[in-house]
Amino acid sequence: MATLSARDAWLATQNRNGSPHLVPIWFVAQEPDSIWIATGLNSAKVANIRNNSRVSIGFPAEGDNGGDAVAIGVATLHEEAPADVLSLFVSKYQWHPGPEPDADIGELLFINIATQRWMMGSPASNE
Repeated sequence: MATLSARDAWLATQNRNGSPHLVPIWFVAQEPDSIWIATGLNSAKVANIRNNSRVSIGFPAEGDNGGDAVAIGVATLHEEAPADVLSLFVSKYQWHPGPEPDADIGELLFINIATQRWMMGSPASNE
């Protein structure tokens, strides 16, 4: 899963007025059908997901011969993440999200994206 090993990705949600909201994010994923994000409780992406749970997430190729990839999915909000997900954040970013508020973002919330289909690329490695 070379694409899912990228350091950053781009999350697209929809603002209440219908305009797109596109932001860079840190993410982790053990499987291509379950992507996790930790973010501030009061972030625009959380407000947008509460209103419309359909999202897109773009991944840069970063050495993947298949090129960039985009996943379409449904996001759910969680107050906590499974221990293995927290461990992935520590391994990938040397950052342990929660349970205490983050110094930069404040109180955290977790977003789990269940991917429904992949466009432009694949979650699988071409190695």
